[in-house]
Amino acid sequence: MLGEIKSKNPISRIGIGPMSSEVIEAVFRYSEKHEIPLMLVASKNQVDWDGGYVNQWKTDDYMAYVKKMRQQYAKAKVYICRDHCGPGFKNDNLADVYKTIDSDIENGFDLIHVDFCRYKGERQEIFNQAKKAVEYIYKKSSNILIEVGMDENKGDFLMDSSGIEEELRFFTTLGPVHFFVLQTGSLIMEINQVGKFNKALLKAVRPLAKKYKVFFKEHNCDYLSAEDIAMRRELIDAINIAPQYGIFQTMITLEKALLYGIDPAEFLNDAYASKKWEKWLYVNTKENRLRCSIIAGHYVFAGDAYQRLYNKINKHENLRETIIGELMKSLLIYATNF
Repeated sequence: MLGEIKSKNPISRIGIGPMSSEVIEAVFRYSEKHEIPLMLVASKNQVDWDGGYVNQWKTDDYMAYVKKMRQQYAKAKVYICRDHCGPGFKNDNLADVYKTIDSDIENGFDLIHVDFCRYKGERQEIFNQAKKAVEYIYKKSSNILIEVGMDENKGDFLMDSSGIEEELRFFTTLGPVHFFVLQTGSLIMEINQVGKFNKALLKAVRPLAKKYKVFFKEHNCDYLSAEDIAMRRELIDAINIAPQYGIFQTMITLEKALLYGIDPAEFLNDAYASKKWEKWLYVNTKENRLRCSIIAGHYVFAGDAYQRLYNKINKHENLRETIIGELMKSLLIYATNF
């Protein structure tokens, strides 16, 4: 697979967060069935060298499961990528970032997204620290691809492209950059896309992709309509989707629980108690416990409460297959319109 990476096209146009083992298998199955390359884009909170909320997997565990999927879906083409590798996404410890990089390279990741937007320092210091990380990766591996993007995604509607070119110039002088993350105006809050796609800016900066030999990537592309997805086709080279599929699995699970008269309260209480919903709130408050629990459900899939609920539903139908099938239908909307 690494031999094909150095092509004139992006390795894939769609990245999916590995929110659960069901999501991961859906990605492999979809890739094999439709003969399309896909990316799994794991954040440090999801999977890391010392563990994450997805099945409580360390990077080694995650890659062991990926190996199993590659054996089961031998014709699938799924690239393994690190999303938001930088301080502030799990903790502020800079040494922890380099442990992630080391583990990712040792485990055969295809791409690392270097993102120091949350580093506590002035802009030039942020760039310098990101530069050190990129150079470290290049030194350790000549095959791994680099994705960069130093702006915090807050749904900002940028009007000035000068900062984009400055960043492109800075990082491409260090070596080849595969993906460059653009702030397009997209933003996820709760279980909605609340941003507004900045089509005018994207048209203005599109020539920079060719000039600096990079592919533009947009994060936070969850909850888009077919029309919104198609709007991006000529302006963006790749997109990331993550929370949508974790929440999708939560909602399918709750739907089946209600269908079979199974009380999901223990799982919902577990999700609410995690407080992982706090950063996602938009118009709701903590008093809307159901909405908060749905937002945070995928953070506690590895917990006993979810597993007990899952097992009860499995007495009536194969929940795993139901979830995978529904996830593949959702993937189809993105793949056919983008």
